[in-house]
Amino acid sequence: MPNDSSELSQIAFKYKSDKCPQLGRYSYTEYYYTLLSSKRQSIKKVLEIGVGNGASLRMWRDFFPHAQIYGADISPELMLKEDRIQTFVCDKDKMEDLEKLIEKIGPDIDLVIDNSSHLPNPQPFTCLYLMPLLNKNVIYVIEAVSDLDIRNSLGRYDHHIPNIGNKIRRPDNTLVVIGYKKMAKTSIIIPSRNESYECQPGITVLQRTVQDIYEKARGNFEVIVGFDGPPYQEFPNYPNLITVKLPATVGLKIMLNMLASMASGKYIFKTDAHCMFGEGFNEILQSDMEDNWVVMPRFYVLNAESWKWQDERHYDYFYLHCPFTDRFGFRFKAGGHWPERTTERDSKSEFDIDETPQIHGSSWFISKDYYFNCLGGFPAIDPMGHAQEPPYLGLKTWLGPWGGQVMVNKKTWYAHMHKGEQRPNGYTYTSRQTRHSYDIAAKYWMGNKWAERAHDIDWFIKKFMPMPTWPKNWEELYKKWSESQ
Repeated sequence: MPNDSSELSQIAFKYKSDKCPQLGRYSYTEYYYTLLSSKRQSIKKVLEIGVGNGASLRMWRDFFPHAQIYGADISPELMLKEDRIQTFVCDKDKMEDLEKLIEKIGPDIDLVIDNSSHLPNPQPFTCLYLMPLLNKNVIYVIEAVSDLDIRNSLGRYDHHIPNIGNKIRRPDNTLVVIGYKKMAKTSIIIPSRNESYECQPGITVLQRTVQDIYEKARGNFEVIVGFDGPPYQEFPNYPNLITVKLPATVGLKIMLNMLASMASGKYIFKTDAHCMFGEGFNEILQSDMEDNWVVMPRFYVLNAESWKWQDERHYDYFYLHCPFTDRFGFRFKAGGHWPERTTERDSKSEFDIDETPQIHGSSWFISKDYYFNCLGGFPAIDPMGHAQEPPYLGLKTWLGPWGGQVMVNKKTWYAHMHKGEQRPNGYTYTSRQTRHSYDIAAKYWMGNKWAERAHDIDWFIKKFMPMPTWPKNWEELYKKWSESQ
C-alpha cells in the first residue's frame, strides 16, 4: 500500500473494498477523500445501496467517526449488523421498497452511494425516486457508470462527472455526483372570501391552511393571502406572510392577478383557502418543472374536521366537459375527474408526471413569467362570475404558441375540502353570474376567438379523445354549432 495514498484508500484497502485503486478494480477513494474529508465530523448518516461483502460499509464507518452507516440490498443473505452498521432488505427497483427504507432511516441522510446494479437503466430510476425523499443537502453518488447518457435523465438535478484520474482502464470506472439545484423562491397565493368555516373550535379553514403551508413547505417561499373584501382574519407571526385586505369585493380573477403581481418568487403556487399539502410540495413541484407548464399535484379530498384525507381515493386527471351534451346550458362544467385514466395510469412510474387535459383549479403551479408574459393572467371580461380557472389556464396553455403543457405531478399532493350545506362557499355566485361566466368561457374557446392561438379547439379535443361526455359525433355537433353562431 503506497504511503502517499489517502487515509480513506488505506481504510478501503484494509477491508478489501474494491473502491480503492490499489486493488485494481475501481479508483474512487482518492476522489471521495477530496470530496468528503472536510465533512468527516459532520456527516451523521450514510446509505450505501449494494452491500456486497460489507467492506464498503466498514470503510465508511471508520472514516466517519460520528456516522451511522446503513446498507440496502435485495439479497437477505447479505444482511449484517455491526457497530454503527445496519442493513435492510430492499429492492431498489421498487418505489414502495425505497419509501419504506427512508421511513426506517429518516430523510436526513448526508451521503448516498449507489453501488448496486451497474446497468444503465436502473441507475437513474433509483436516484429519481430517492432524491425527493431526502434532505436538500444530500450528496448522491452513482458508481460504476458505463453509459453517460444516464445524465439526460437527471437534468433537473445538479450533476457532474468528476475527474478521478482514470488510473484504471475500465469502461465503468466513472462516477456521477448528484445534488439538488438551488431552488428558486415560490410565492404561495391564497385568494379568500368569507372563509369563516371553523374546522376546529376557533380555527377557520383558512387559518389551518396557512398553518399547514408553514408546516409542509420547504426552502425559499412566501405566502400572500388576499381578502376579497371583509371580514378579515388574523394569523400568527409567520415569516414572509403578506396579507392584502381589500375594502370591497373585486372578484376572484382580478384578485388572482393582483396577488400574482405582488409575488416576488419565480414560481406561483395558487391554492384555495381550504387545503392541506404534502411534505415539501413546493420544492417537489419545482424539481420537475418546465417554465411553459401549468402543473397540479395529485388531488385528494380533505376531511377538514380531522385534517386528514377523507380516504385513499385520489384524482389525477381532469377532462374538459363537452358543451354540446350538457343539459343545463352551453358550458364547460366545473370539475371533470377522469377516473378511468386515473386508474389506468396509477402506480406506473412512467406516468408520475403526465399530461392532463385540464386541472381541478383549486391548486396549480406556474412560473410567474409564463403566467403574465405568455398567458397574460386572467381576462377582465368576467371578474365577478364563476371562476372557470381551468379552461382559461389549460386551453391557453394547450392551444398557445409556446408549446406549453398541462401536467399532473403525482410525486406530491394536496387535499381539497369540498363545500356544501355544512361547509358554506366563500366565493358565492348568483345563478345568473354562473350562467354568464359559463357562457362567456365556452363560446370564447369553442369559437376559436383567441387570436394568438397556434391550434384550434378541435386539435385539443382530438388530442385527448375519447374524453368523457364527448360523443363520437362531436365533430358534426361542433360544425352545426359553429354554423349557427
